[in-house]
Amino acid sequence: MTKFISSSRAAVAAAAFMSVAGITSAQASGGIFEVIHPDVVEGGIELEALNTYFAEDVPAGEERSVHEIALGVGVTKWWKTVAAFEIANPEEETAELEAFEWENVFLLWQGGGNGGHNHGHDHDHDHGHGHGGDVIGFYAALEVPNKAGIDEGALALGPIAEVGLGSVTLLGNLFVEVPFTDDEDPGLSYALAATTPIAESWKIGLEAHGDIDEAFGDAPDFDDQSHYFGPAIYNALDLGRGRTLETRFAVLPGLTDDGSRDLALSLNAELKF
Repeated sequence: MTKFISSSRAAVAAAAFMSVAGITSAQASGGIFEVIHPDVVEGGIELEALNTYFAEDVPAGEERSVHEIALGVGVTKWWKTVAAFEIANPEEETAELEAFEWENVFLLWQGGGNGGHNHGHDHDHDHGHGHGGDVIGFYAALEVPNKAGIDEGALALGPIAEVGLGSVTLLGNLFVEVPFTDDEDPGLSYALAATTPIAESWKIGLEAHGDIDEAFGDAPDFDDQSHYFGPAIYNALDLGRGRTLETRFAVLPGLTDDGSRDLALSLNAELKF
């Protein structure tokens, strides 16, 4: 049976999230960098502030930064739904609402491991930084541009997985992006991470992110594709009463001359209840 969340609890979560969003209001541009985890906690609330800042010279009118604000709810033990909106911050121009997103994570299978996966509501499963067990899920998201509307939207579909190998946790996303426009072929995107603990509540890792526009049609040359790779550090702070604040900072140099920006600084924060 679905667990319903009280209005007072939702209000507390919203207020706390606004403070987190203020703290993490780094500047960003080009896109959000995130490795989606295949975990679901029934009745759990997740409030996210995802930020990317590109540390380079940016021409006027081109995006200097991008921010995403998201609210997720674990509807059942196997389904989590997330509503989000994205804000673009062009150089020398006013920030604008760029897109709306509706994301869904479906838990398909989970194995054993060091502690496995906890579907209770105490968040002892170290959400967002590896669970110690093997987990496979499916991701489906609808993106609708604010100005162009649903006719120029896109659907992203694909597997998400987490595998524990001793002290190392491997995470992977592989999504097909299907545009609604008739004159554009489907694209492909990926996000990969390998993390390991270095101290209590701290982990370090490496991440890779990329996009290949029209990968299943008129795909661009490698130099025109978007690929990033670099180190990341993660922290999970137990706030008590079932609340956890998780932060991640990644330094992601671009790997291609034309399709990637020179250097992306990615700061994400997530508050869980």
